[in-house]
Amino acid sequence: MNLKYRSQRNAEATARYWNKPIDKADWYKIESLSEDDTEVMIYDVIGWPFNDAGEFVRALSDIQTKTVTVRINSPGGDVFDAMAIFNALQAHKSKIVTRIESLAASAASFIALAGKEVQAYQNAMYMIHDPWVFAAGNQYDLREIADILEKISGNMVDIYSQNSSVGKKEIRDMLKNETWFTAKEAKERGFIDTIIDGKAAKAQFDLSMFAHVPDGFQSETNKPTEREIEKALRDVGLSKKEAKALLAGRLQDTDGADEEVLAAQNLLNKIGGK
Repeated sequence: MNLKYRSQRNAEATARYWNKPIDKADWYKIESLSEDDTEVMIYDVIGWPFNDAGEFVRALSDIQTKTVTVRINSPGGDVFDAMAIFNALQAHKSKIVTRIESLAASAASFIALAGKEVQAYQNAMYMIHDPWVFAAGNQYDLREIADILEKISGNMVDIYSQNSSVGKKEIRDMLKNETWFTAKEAKERGFIDTIIDGKAAKAQFDLSMFAHVPDGFQSETNKPTEREIEKALRDVGLSKKEAKALLAGRLQDTDGADEEVLAAQNLLNKIGGK
């Protein structure tokens, strides 16, 4: 398929749809925990037009530790980019453990299934639905698009059925109806293997494009606490002292500031901590 939909006009429309800027950076993070363990965080919309899935796959191929834990909190994204990530994770030589930390929706839901072990926090959510697009064109264009969507849906049915205890017919119904699962419900159907204790991350995404979002799961109800913002600032490289100073408004002069301070200031502005 020619990915001719990846035009500047469509990129701008997609950005409006997700209600976020195109130039969103740092959508994933890779951290070596030990000689045997690597941690990967995927905490954003996946793929075009916001970020480069190829960059992620190349970074993943460099990991040689025994275990790779992929922490997921994502509303989904571009189906082709997500499929590339799914295949790269499944083909990786390390033991891949995927962990749903708050939300694995849409395209992120089958990335979660790439793990040899799939974990989820007990209050995490899992959602699957049929693929869809913004479309404009004549009758021939729209029929071609519908045919392509049907093929993509078929691939997704195979992934979900092969990595769960649910048959293909039921999967098709679940996709058609946009189905949301609690961690317990997802485990009962074999989508996840293990429910883990602990507090899940907060979703913090605009999910208004989905039809059946559970009550209380929209981003407006999930504003981060000061402590969570401080932790996020430290994750991008600030010391505890610098993070506290930035939150208190004492780190005002960013002219000539190092990369970590600028990244932290950008993060703080985006998550509404200032």
